[in-house]
Amino acid sequence: MASQLRALEGGRQGLRRRASAAGGFTLIELLVVTVILVILLGMMVTTLRKVRGAAKAFVCKNNLKTVAVDFAQFADGYAHPYRGDSDDGRSGFRIEDFQERMYRIAEFWDRHDVTQDDYSPARQPLMCPAGARTLQRRAGLPCQSYAVTPAENVSIGFNMRLNRASVVIRDRPVLKEVRLGEGILRSGSVPLAFDIDGRAAVRRSVLPYYSAPPAGDIGKYGDGLYWFPATTHDGRMNACFVGGHVLSSLSPEREPGWNWRYQPTPE
Repeated sequence: MASQLRALEGGRQGLRRRASAAGGFTLIELLVVTVILVILLGMMVTTLRKVRGAAKAFVCKNNLKTVAVDFAQFADGYAHPYRGDSDDGRSGFRIEDFQERMYRIAEFWDRHDVTQDDYSPARQPLMCPAGARTLQRRAGLPCQSYAVTPAENVSIGFNMRLNRASVVIRDRPVLKEVRLGEGILRSGSVPLAFDIDGRAAVRRSVLPYYSAPPAGDIGKYGDGLYWFPATTHDGRMNACFVGGHVLSSLSPEREPGWNWRYQPTPE
């Protein structure tokens, strides 16, 4: 009888040891599964971030393509629409009037019941989806009088050399306004509009609507004051060109084939 009791007790202890071993193995399995899930979740978040970034870059490029196509129409001597203040009897046009047309401000204001209005990113090609989502326009002001604010939220700028040429007068570099003609369309490699960092422009106390790199200048652009690109697309800057194409670059100011030195002759 005693031996049977000892055998029974031994069996119980064996069952407890097996149950304990089984419980410990299950805990290890749970830990392994948890670690795997965390790794997969991290990979998924990274992938989603890349997909969202790629989608924003795609929309930005499409927006810039729209700008380039509209510019070609604006510059065309026969197909151009109303040019605003540029229709003053003189030849050519100012790029500021094209910019105001794209922003729908100044003489291109399209709402007569309000004096200020918020932009819709879905309808405004001069807004990069990777930049700030808030912009407001004000009636009765030209673009260079802060008709589009806040300035730090401006995310697309135009090539400043198409607005102001750097010239030397009496040994002093100055910026002079230029007018563009239909001939600009033959300079397809000239950057037209691109991603800019409005916050950097505000910190430098310059307007964010225009930007240009030094490009070897000894004049007003030489110190880089007006160069504040935004590399918000995986370290790249998107740009559209007078020729109608859109490109991206990690180093846009040094990119071969990007003609930053071009500037029209001032009047």
